[in-house]
Amino acid sequence: MADTHDKKEASLTQVPSVVEERGTPKIKKRFNFWTAFGIAVCTSGSWEGWIASLAQGISGGGAVGLVWGWVLVSVGIVCMSCSLSEFVSMWPSAGGQYVWAANLSSPRYTRMLSWYTAWFGLAGMWLGAVSCGMGVAVQVQSYVATARDYDPKTWHAFLICIVAMICWILVNIFSVRSLHWLNQAVLIVHVAGYFIVIGVMLKYTENKHDAKYVFTHFEKQTGWDSDFVSWSVSLLSALYAFFSLDSASHFSEEIENANRLVPRAMVLQAVSSALMTFPFIIVILFCIGDTSAVLTSRIGLMSPFTQIAVNSTGSPGLSIFMAGLSTFVAMSAGFDLWGAAARSIWSMARDNALPPIFAQIHPKFGVPVLANLVMVPPSIGIYLIYIWNTTAFYGIMAGVLVAFQLSYVLPIGINIFYTSWRKPLVKGPFNMGKFSWIVHLMAFIFGCYMILFMSFPVYYPVTAANMNYASPILGAVFIFASLMWFFYGSKHYEGPLELLTSDGVRPEVDLKD
Repeated sequence: MADTHDKKEASLTQVPSVVEERGTPKIKKRFNFWTAFGIAVCTSGSWEGWIASLAQGISGGGAVGLVWGWVLVSVGIVCMSCSLSEFVSMWPSAGGQYVWAANLSSPRYTRMLSWYTAWFGLAGMWLGAVSCGMGVAVQVQSYVATARDYDPKTWHAFLICIVAMICWILVNIFSVRSLHWLNQAVLIVHVAGYFIVIGVMLKYTENKHDAKYVFTHFEKQTGWDSDFVSWSVSLLSALYAFFSLDSASHFSEEIENANRLVPRAMVLQAVSSALMTFPFIIVILFCIGDTSAVLTSRIGLMSPFTQIAVNSTGSPGLSIFMAGLSTFVAMSAGFDLWGAAARSIWSMARDNALPPIFAQIHPKFGVPVLANLVMVPPSIGIYLIYIWNTTAFYGIMAGVLVAFQLSYVLPIGINIFYTSWRKPLVKGPFNMGKFSWIVHLMAFIFGCYMILFMSFPVYYPVTAANMNYASPILGAVFIFASLMWFFYGSKHYEGPLELLTSDGVRPEVDLKD
């Protein structure tokens, strides 16, 4: 048995990777800290993501769910962001979570743990882009319905999703450098829009709620008997506002000094979003009006904030402009998430987890073209769901969040229950010192809690029309990953070979090479 284990450890360093065998070119270093921070902000959403997912928060817990739910989620997310930042500081890679899981785990289980982490992480990024397209589509429809007599059709939303996806592909293949400037524009819109929305809502809302309503009013319109379950389900609004914590890490190989700059961007994004969005939520709740009237309006489930803004300002044009800021950020996040997912596919192919054809970098454009295109067919399939199920947007949102949380909890859990006790690690420039273990533990508990309740149906009793797609989607990902392992991975994948030594610790490398 010992000989077998020794052979297994040796295989991690002796089996050549795709990079070594075929000379797979590296992606050029073309981005900097502000690119990373812009990507982190854009793909988290912050206040823009919060207003896009407001309906579930209102239904599940009302003001109490939205205010205090934000506090709970903020604490959990900051801990989780710090945990992931420690990992990326040690192992900056386009592969992200699965590379971290491989380096943290026992060599005996490296292949399997990193394999499933890779697929759940990829599912989160890909479904994240898909949900951005659906968010853009339903919001655009709500704007047209607000401005004129228009009956939103689900197939209209499908076509808008397709147009958004085509835009993401074109930019990520033919104009990838423009992502830097796009994300700088997002930072400007993010900050300017924040103050515009707060100022307009406070100025134009005549009948404001009192502080007692904002901080103590609880309501549930989900049908769940348990207040705790309803409140927990309502946390989707807060969690969706943080969305993807890892997106910037997948651009690490394109950023100089990534082990310092990317963790800094990730933590700064989490902390700034937590602090900025809290007063924003309080302002909106003072101005929210009758929540039942908001949700039962024509656009209440499509874009509740637009209806709230119309009720406050009386101006459809001004309301569409303010809500449109969120739509711009959602569309921009799609560019980043699509690109991050493509880089993850490229990294997996480079490590023999996928056929080597997906590891090819276009000689002119310097991007993995096929990795961008392979996501098109399944994306169209997900978009088709919305034609038959108008609540699919929120169900898919939940599926995205569960996929992300699973891919975060796996490496964090490995670190807590194995690495911290069995394997000494040389920490990177970003580390939490003596607070590291407790922060990882808090992040792990929070992630497990989110995985559980984001899988719950929003409404009870459950019907085909209001079901939560998180469990079916994640189940499909698990089955697909298992089939891929059986037919391909078990024969070719040995872990992220260029990053592992025989004891699972990454060797010292020059990050500028």
